[in-house]
Amino acid sequence: MDHQYRLAHHYHQALPAKIRRYLNGRGIADRIIDARLLGWNGWRITIPVFGRDGKIASFRLAKDPEDRSDGPKMLSTPGAKAELYGWEILQSSPTGVVICEGEFDRLVLESQGINALTSTAGAATFLPDWAEALPPEMEVFVCFDNDQPGRLGACKVAQLIPRARLVQLPEEVGEGGDVTDFFVRLGKIRDEFVALLDTAVPLAKPEPVVPQVVPHGAPSTGVHSEIERLRQLVPIEELIGRYLPLCRMGRHRVGRCPFHDDAHPSFVVYSQSQNFYCFGCQAHGDAIDFLMHYQNLTFPEALQVLRDLAS
Repeated sequence: MDHQYRLAHHYHQALPAKIRRYLNGRGIADRIIDARLLGWNGWRITIPVFGRDGKIASFRLAKDPEDRSDGPKMLSTPGAKAELYGWEILQSSPTGVVICEGEFDRLVLESQGINALTSTAGAATFLPDWAEALPPEMEVFVCFDNDQPGRLGACKVAQLIPRARLVQLPEEVGEGGDVTDFFVRLGKIRDEFVALLDTAVPLAKPEPVVPQVVPHGAPSTGVHSEIERLRQLVPIEELIGRYLPLCRMGRHRVGRCPFHDDAHPSFVVYSQSQNFYCFGCQAHGDAIDFLMHYQNLTFPEALQVLRDLAS
């Protein structure tokens, strides 16, 4: 038993009952507290982080709940590098994992019997080596905090793991809400989270190529050049944003599809290709297509709307 492992056991044995109760109140079960060797070093909660080699690489140090200072909620031991918290889960070859944001969220999910991983360096960091360590047959879900850093971080993970499916927490968790809020503050149960997994959709799918076909009856002379000019003057994300609430996810915008009952956002607007695509109902097209379907317009009418917006 090496020094770090002995230290982890020492901290675990020193865990006060009140800190254990605090962890329980945060949705972390006793069996997970013991299995993950959560402990106490006299001033912070200790979370040993095991590396890929099975040895403790560092400790994460969570703030004492009675500490009212403005100190950071979580620290790492000196010299610690960004690490994947949950390598031990991968050793058991699970069929699926949830990549979440934060050590406590990972422990909450494990308490619900859900395999989970997280980065020790926050939402903005997920290394390519970690992505490559996930077998291609493994289902991967991403559930980050419901805020801008979380949304951007989830998009980064999805770009590294194209098959990863993004989990949308319900609106009631609020801005900045997370997995812990879902289970603890809202009192949701495991089956309700599994239902979110069932409806999760990937984001990093190749952008659909939508051919620019001029509908029957549309003016033909110069129409393509005019549409191209209007696309530059009225970007599709700006146009659709006039009709739908959209949130930024990396280079894209995401919202609820107006063309079907979309409980969880599956409507993606691609700025680069100036197209939209719904992963739920497969509706797709460009700005003209959106206007024609959304407002039930003819091609000339949709074109005139774009002209008016561009003028």
